[in-house]
Amino acid sequence: MTVTRPGPAHWVRVGFLVVALAFGVVFVAARWPQLRAALGQLSWGLVAAAAVPAAASILATGQGWRTMLADLGGRLPVRGAARVFLLGQLGKYLPGSVWSFLAQAELARDHAVSRKITVTGSVLGLLLALGTGAATAVVMLPAGDGALRRYWWMVPVVLAGVTFLHPRVVGPVLDRVLRLLRREPLVRWPSYRGLLTAAGWYTLGWLLLGLHCWLLMIGFGAPAGPSLPLAVGGLALAFCLGLLFVPAPAGVGIREVALVLAFGPVLGHGESLAVALISRIMLTMLDFVMAAATLPVCRADRQAPRARAAADEGTRP
Repeated sequence: MTVTRPGPAHWVRVGFLVVALAFGVVFVAARWPQLRAALGQLSWGLVAAAAVPAAASILATGQGWRTMLADLGGRLPVRGAARVFLLGQLGKYLPGSVWSFLAQAELARDHAVSRKITVTGSVLGLLLALGTGAATAVVMLPAGDGALRRYWWMVPVVLAGVTFLHPRVVGPVLDRVLRLLRREPLVRWPSYRGLLTAAGWYTLGWLLLGLHCWLLMIGFGAPAGPSLPLAVGGLALAFCLGLLFVPAPAGVGIREVALVLAFGPVLGHGESLAVALISRIMLTMLDFVMAAATLPVCRADRQAPRARAAADEGTRP
């Protein structure tokens, strides 16, 4: 019987997971005293209730990412996509914003999806997340104390994003970029249906994320009615700003400042900061727990041997 020894790629993956876990542990441990003090003001039932839409938002975002890859020709099984997305996104806890893309591109090769398609789909997914997040903030924040006056600049951002993500615009742009990188063009351009379906999943993710934050705000005494649009729009805005600030891992610092400003009409500074801290730690722990839950399916859903150079070939019909 021949025993196959793990190759260099295996140990690179293991190293990535170990480093990401280390950064996650350090991040949580450094904020544990403040977190414990903040949690002392909330009931554990409310904290558990807030974790449900938070986890659902992560799954909705992953489904949007899977939809975008499928639209480009890179179909992944549901459990396989969950593994690739959840494990890969741990890279956001490392300095720089490229590690998630690289990790997902490497993991997706286990399912015969090329790096080119995975990276392209991940970039488009990020743009869709930013676009739908900005649109969510534009729609929801005006209902929360006329906040649009402070964030008027988001309107042209949304309009520019809609224009760029039009299939007849983004397809040729992607092919031009690939040619500059000396790569073959895409086998498929993004379609109307694919982009709209993925955008729907990302929008659902923002709404669920806002619901998670709203429950925490209520626990600190915020009025239920006025705080709901601020929770949804404010958290979407804060996440988008954090995503745009590349040097900060997972938008550390940027998100908290934005949330304190957004929640000002219904919560004090201290309570707003506590909500931001609890939300961040909860989402961080969910990221790692949900990623760990996918490890047992490492081999169960592999559809084919890893596709290397051959998976990158092909021309657009």
